[in-house]
Amino acid sequence: MKSKEEDPFLSEDDIRKGTSKGLEKYKNLSFMERYAMYMGVSQILELGLKYLLATKFGYDYIKMQKWTLGRTYVELEKNMLRPDFLRLLKNTVENRNYIAHEIIASKMFYHEILGNNLPKDHYDKESRRLDKFTIELEELVFLFEWTNLNDGWD
Repeated sequence: MKSKEEDPFLSEDDIRKGTSKGLEKYKNLSFMERYAMYMGVSQILELGLKYLLATKFGYDYIKMQKWTLGRTYVELEKNMLRPDFLRLLKNTVENRNYIAHEIIASKMFYHEILGNNLPKDHYDKESRRLDKFTIELEELVFLFEWTNLNDGWD
């Protein structure tokens, strides 16, 4: 059995560096490319969480295939996965739902109203929101991967 001194430690700086590394893939992408990347990364996280349910809690992976990220979150919560991780995941579930169902319509509506009256490098609300949610997603992905690697779910 490991002593507390042997437990791996994750500092705020480690999290910042790990998140920054994850954000590299979004550089120089258009809004739609960042949107697609966000959705892809959230899908990969969802698959990892389902695998965690299968390996740690004995769920049937095949039966989980059509589950949403929200349903996966609910099952992790039922199994009392780390509450700190679950708080971050719940926020990401809400963000992902907004990204999946609202952001494109909001952005198109905004541009329809303003038309060509936007400055060339305008940074609109939906772009800012996508960037904020992306940072939060990449932070969660980093924490998920680190916790898996260090067997820190208990």
